[in-house]
Amino acid sequence: MISDWPAQRGSAIEVWCISGRECKVNFPCVLAKRATLAWHRSAAPAVVAAFRVLLEVAYYYDDNCPIQIMNKQSLDLNLLRVFRAVWERRNVSRAAEDLGVSQPTVSHALREIREHFNDRIFVRVPGGVMPTPLAEIIARRISQALALLEQGLDIRGDFDPSSSRREFTIIMTDVAEAIILPRIIGVCRESAPAVSFRAIQLPTESVVAALRDGGADIAIGFNPALRASLLRKSLFRSEYVCIASSTHPRIKNVLRSEDFMNERHAVAQSQGTGHHAVEAALQRMGLLDSIGARVPHFMSLPTIVAASDMIATIPQPLAELMLPVAPVRIYSVPIRLPKLLIEQFWHERYHDDAASRWLRNLLPRAMQQVFASGPPGFRREAD
Repeated sequence: MISDWPAQRGSAIEVWCISGRECKVNFPCVLAKRATLAWHRSAAPAVVAAFRVLLEVAYYYDDNCPIQIMNKQSLDLNLLRVFRAVWERRNVSRAAEDLGVSQPTVSHALREIREHFNDRIFVRVPGGVMPTPLAEIIARRISQALALLEQGLDIRGDFDPSSSRREFTIIMTDVAEAIILPRIIGVCRESAPAVSFRAIQLPTESVVAALRDGGADIAIGFNPALRASLLRKSLFRSEYVCIASSTHPRIKNVLRSEDFMNERHAVAQSQGTGHHAVEAALQRMGLLDSIGARVPHFMSLPTIVAASDMIATIPQPLAELMLPVAPVRIYSVPIRLPKLLIEQFWHERYHDDAASRWLRNLLPRAMQQVFASGPPGFRREAD
């Protein structure tokens, strides 16, 4: 019966039907705040489907029992909740008890429903009430619709990790993939066994939009450029170290500043992070011509260094992690570089989202596992 469905966000939904009449379904005040939350991408299909059915209640014509359209232009959703309770209980007093309201309140609501549909809706019988034929038609249409609507408009937005099959997308570097992501998965093994994770890397200029639009749930990393645009919480501190082959012909027990100036460098251009600070430092020192290899990720640098005479400047946890597989030595950095503050970032739009909040609370728990069993180089950070 509904030919067009232009919906507006807010306290009312406007719908045009074949009849040419305009219908406003007004949320009562207790649902007004929920209305603005109904349009979360996961809830919208259920809400739309529910409203389609609810509006057909108002505009439906049955060949054998035409509904006389409304004496009022608006249909309060609470009236339909009263209708459903009386329909299910067949008793006004018990319906009032289920709804947590007084019997006169239910009786008043029934009077409005009767006026609305120009039908008695329920008639008294010994021990309760019985529905009219029109009430039976209405009941068939609204029972499932109300359930869908209440679920779609649930302001709590509950998230149950124990049963959820949601996939969370995390923007992170390859270092975080190797060290932090396994701990995240480990923490979820029993408490959220069906939850899954997808790690991606994005350039810094794309991170805010991805978090705002739902393309990613959180970002983890060292990226001072994001602090002005996103909410954040620190996870840990670390620092840069230099690595060189354990058989390097010139660098032995100590890496001196002149060694740093004279040797060739391998650098990682890790997108979406603040690690460009290393190459920026080389540029300030006039050492860009000394770069012998540029790679998009950190993980390959230890093996490149181990097979060459180049040196690399990388986060300490990665250097420690790769010691068993890459014959390198770790040295203090002989130049001044920023300390690494690793943070989690999220968009304000999802700050109160239950699933996002669960994920953000999960990360400090995962970091406890990293502090306990991960490679050296992680230091706790108190906000």
